[in-house]
Amino acid sequence: MKQDHILLKFAPTYERFTGSRAPLGCVYDSNIGAWIVENTGELLVEAGLPNPPRTKKNDIETGEDLKGA
Repeated sequence: MKQDHILLKFAPTYERFTGSRAPLGCVYDSNIGAWIVENTGELLVEAGLPNPPRTKKNDIETGEDLKGA
């Protein structure tokens, strides 16, 4: 009889997120490595938006950088 590893047996599972991970109204500029607000052209981190993207600590861990996705 095959036994599952204890971590696999008790680890929680989550539905895969299939929506867009890009901030609304922004595009990623790979030349400068930053998100740009489309209608103003300014850097997202300097735009002063009320709910900007958070740090990597709040990201869903995917194992890959999805900025180009």
